[in-house]
Amino acid sequence: MKHRAIITLLAALLCLSLLLGCAAAPAPTEPPETEPPTEDSTTEAPTEPPTEAPTTEEPTTEPPTEPTQSPEELEREWFYHTFWELDPETTDAWLKDHPELMENGYDGISVNEAWLSDSGLDLETTLGHQVLAIDAENKILIIRAYLNGSRAVMAIAKDPSRLHLYPSASLGSVGQTVGTIAQAHDGLLAMTGSGFLDPNGAGNGGQIAGWCMCGGTTYGAHYGSSYQRIELHENNWMYVSDADEWPSEDTTDAMEFTPILLKDGEIGDPGIWTSENPRACIGQTDRGEILMLGVEGRFDDSPGCSVVRCAELMQSYHGITAMNVDGGTTAILWYRGEPIMRCSNRGTPQGRYLPNAWVYVKE
Repeated sequence: MKHRAIITLLAALLCLSLLLGCAAAPAPTEPPETEPPTEDSTTEAPTEPPTEAPTTEEPTTEPPTEPTQSPEELEREWFYHTFWELDPETTDAWLKDHPELMENGYDGISVNEAWLSDSGLDLETTLGHQVLAIDAENKILIIRAYLNGSRAVMAIAKDPSRLHLYPSASLGSVGQTVGTIAQAHDGLLAMTGSGFLDPNGAGNGGQIAGWCMCGGTTYGAHYGSSYQRIELHENNWMYVSDADEWPSEDTTDAMEFTPILLKDGEIGDPGIWTSENPRACIGQTDRGEILMLGVEGRFDDSPGCSVVRCAELMQSYHGITAMNVDGGTTAILWYRGEPIMRCSNRGTPQGRYLPNAWVYVKE
């Protein structure tokens, strides 16, 4: 009995301790509330790197590259492109003998031996004609040729936008010399323009023969169907046509004479103009360059030539358009203040008084 009582007491103590332990344990609680995830707070799972590089569009223009040529080489290239009539190797050797001409580089070359008191340069074009003057800045080359044994001078002016037909200051009453007209308009180079009424060789150049246009203003009256016209248009190209055709609307300067020497590069019919006489002709090359040609005549050492010889010379320098203008005692070329051909009228070394003149001006 004693043992059973002890066991019962121990069991009671055990139950009491279990009840006390359960009362001490903390009551379970709900998990704390959290804000729902937002777009900013979420992070995407890492992705695998691309297997190929992303493609980009090509730029519309290529990036600038450094020039492969030096400034001196570019100048030289420009010079021989502009003055294509000169052989580079021969001309460079000549320039080496004249270093003073290269002080300002190729585009500063300026030498004039074209005046009547000068003998020209010891340099020739690729066609074998003596060079008289080079003006790189103003793009002028002047050469000497001999046509039918007669002395000819031809200026090749590279910028047709600088050519104009200017009237004399008192056209209608009295003309002026080519040089006077040129200097009044800041001209570098000039030549004969229209013909004029010349009774008994005593005309004063005031009365124009035929029709002309100077800077859009017209003078005189049309010759008629037996004469032709050379026109300079706004696009700086020359065109030839019959004088009885209406001038193009975009003509800026024009004059009438005869005959046409070159049309589309072909030599025209010379008509009666085949005798040995002083000549003056104007035209243009396939590059747009202006050709101004004068031939001395009525001298023992220079009788003159046919217009066909003039056409042939201009054609050899790539002339495609050209016309004969008033020759005889009127034929004259002028450069930088002086005539560069002899006028056949010994009494007027500066040339006769003219109603107008073709003038190549400073830029």
